[in-house]
Amino acid sequence: MKYILYCRKSTDTEDKQVLSLDSQKNELTRLAEREGIKIVDTLTESRSAKEPGRPVFNEMLKRISAGEADAILCWKIDRLTRNPVDGGQIQWLLQKGLIKIIQTFERSYSPSDNVLLMSIEQAMATQYIRDLSSNVKRGNRARLEKGGWPAPAPFGYKNNRLDKTIVIDPSRAPYLRRTFELYATGAYSLLEISNLLYAEGLRTNTGKKVMRHTLHHFLNNKFYVGLMFRQDRLYPGNHTPLISQTLFDRAQDVLHGRHHAKLEKHFYVARGFLTCASCGCTITADTKKGYHYYYCTNGRGECEEHRRYLRSEKVDGLLSDLFQELHFKDEIIEISGEAYKELSAGSLGTDQYALHARERLENELIALDTSESLLTDEMAAQVLSRDLYKEKMRQVAERRVVLKNQLAQMGSKGIQPVATFEQTRDVFLEGKRSAESYLSLSPEKKREVLGTVLSNASLQSGNVAQYLFKSPYDILARTPKNADILTMCAGKDSNLRRAMPDRFTACCN
Repeated sequence: MKYILYCRKSTDTEDKQVLSLDSQKNELTRLAEREGIKIVDTLTESRSAKEPGRPVFNEMLKRISAGEADAILCWKIDRLTRNPVDGGQIQWLLQKGLIKIIQTFERSYSPSDNVLLMSIEQAMATQYIRDLSSNVKRGNRARLEKGGWPAPAPFGYKNNRLDKTIVIDPSRAPYLRRTFELYATGAYSLLEISNLLYAEGLRTNTGKKVMRHTLHHFLNNKFYVGLMFRQDRLYPGNHTPLISQTLFDRAQDVLHGRHHAKLEKHFYVARGFLTCASCGCTITADTKKGYHYYYCTNGRGECEEHRRYLRSEKVDGLLSDLFQELHFKDEIIEISGEAYKELSAGSLGTDQYALHARERLENELIALDTSESLLTDEMAAQVLSRDLYKEKMRQVAERRVVLKNQLAQMGSKGIQPVATFEQTRDVFLEGKRSAESYLSLSPEKKREVLGTVLSNASLQSGNVAQYLFKSPYDILARTPKNADILTMCAGKDSNLRRAMPDRFTACCN
């Protein structure tokens, strides 16, 4: 008889059952030598047998049907089949005599045997797979209900194998946050963000660029706000959120067309931030002979400024000059930030805001109970179809999970003050950086600065006619550059002296 030695393991990953195929092959080869079995070929396969469709297994059956072999040598019968379809094929070939014997390490199966025994063993193997799948799913549901994630960590996180939790990946989490922040502005396409992140050092595990479809998946993943979507249900997670619900919702608005990000063939830094002082129309941009020009759209058809074209370099210079109004000395920045920290210590406003926010969320939870009751009544009265009723109830259930997650995070972290010490200092530092380095930034960074600092600016006769900074940068712009700490914090000097008398006196003198 001519045997085919068939070895199979259940997975094609390298970190599981890595020795299974070699150990099966070695044991069966020794068995063949001991029993004088002639092996015409050895086949190995890394594929689960719970469903039909294994290519190596199917090829083996074709070769047996063609007469190339008439016997099989395998470790156990469950290496051949764990599903009724493959089991039926094996039994049929045995009954027809095309397979004269199936030899395993423990016993042999021949056409003359009672097929009932093999059927029972195959049924046991099939039932084992079904039970295993059911147990795994039940275990996953239990873990999800406890806030755990039963899968590899998404981008921006990593699995802690010691306690089987999900922790933030410090090397990739900043790129994830930046993806949401850029896309939520509505000024960047996914392709532009992909190129920008690649230029800033983000790579896949194979060293390639993160593509648009991957970024699209990131933007839809609620895992980053502390929620887990699995098996058509939403669960609150124990992991630390990477972004706020507000930022996620803003990105969703852009992604789903509620705030559409217009795709551009060319990238214009200041487009959307400039208007014409003469007619009030928008300043647009165009590319001619490789150069970027800005000009009035002349939407009313009567503006002379429409004929005036400004090169992008000229516009960059005008905007850079505006940012000089945000420049402060380093010492003033540090003292102002520390003074704010001292003055805001012990404020009761934060606690009052926290109570108000919690009360609002709890009231919304109560309103969801009412919504469920109304939906049930409408379903009973046949006002709603069954499919629509299920969809509405699913939305209510998901909203309840989101609200409970927000309440849980509020309870563990509390409500942060509207402006912290670091945020106050960062306002000064951002203004200083904008003044010092705007012209040297990349086009993408320039647009990011404009979106953060500048509210609007109007041009006339090739110069800036009017402009506004966003809050709180408008306060910096209104502060005289020769002001001391007394002028900057007018009316609070007595508090500042109590908070930090030595540095306050040194700065003012």
